[in-house]
This record gives sequence, C-alpha cells and structure tokens, in this order.
Amino acid sequence: MESISYFLIVGFAGTYMAFVSCNINNLRIPCAMITQKVAGVESGTDKGSIVATLGMAVSIILAAGSFAGGQVLQQQPEFVVKALQLLLPALFSAIFVQFATSKFKLAPIILALCLFLAIGVRKGFIPGFASTLIAVFVSIAIAIFFYKKNIIK
Repeated sequence: MESISYFLIVGFAGTYMAFVSCNINNLRIPCAMITQKVAGVESGTDKGSIVATLGMAVSIILAAGSFAGGQVLQQQPEFVVKALQLLLPALFSAIFVQFATSKFKLAPIILALCLFLAIGVRKGFIPGFASTLIAVFVSIAIAIFFYKKNIIK
C-alpha cells in the first residue's frame, strides 16, 4: 500500500530512492512534498516527480555527508573541533535575531528566559535536556498570552 501511495507523490525514481535509502515516512516523503511546495509544482505530474526526486536526493546526500563528516572531524586538530562547537550557538543566535526583528516586544522576554535557563544548566539546577523543553514551551505560552492580550500581532 505504501509504495502505491508514495508513487503518486514521487514517481518511479523517487519511489526507488525512498525505499532504498529508508526512513520514508519521517524524512524522504516530507522532503519530497516540501520541495514540491516550494517549487510550486503539483504532485502526480512529471515536474512534481522530478522535483520530489531532487528533494529526496539532496536529503540522502546530506545524510551521507553527515556520516562522512563525523569521520573527517575525528581527523581534525582539537582547535578545529572546538571552533565548530560554536556553530550551533551561532545558528541559534542568527535565528533569534531574525525572530527578534519581527517581534520586538517578545524578544527580550524570551532572551531573558533563555539566559536564566542557561545559567540554571551551568549551575546544575536544571538538566540540559529540560532547558530546551522549558524554553520552547514557555516561549510558546508567553507568545500565546501576548497574542491574546493584543500585545503582539
């Protein structure tokens, strides 16, 4: 049943790639559908199949690159590995700045929350995994509260 329903979305080549590369439901088909949506093509058409296949191919290449990247990182000097550990905080900072430019009133509160949680993790009061969950759900709750009170739009 899956192969028939996926075939309608991604065509012959996409179906083959999806089943050979695994993780069909969680990764390959969503990549294909998002690629089609961004490209503005409909699934079930020749253009849709080509675009979906390209989207899945990129996701497969990225997965292979991440596995290969782990091997490459093991061969790098320690200072390179330490420098790359700053990549994720830099990415989160860039995302926050993009968010902050559109929600001026909400950004300082979320920033204060995240700083409080980071200090709590460093001091050992809050487990690291819990800080992310707390930051996400409390931020959502604060945003909903602000939205309902017409503080933000």
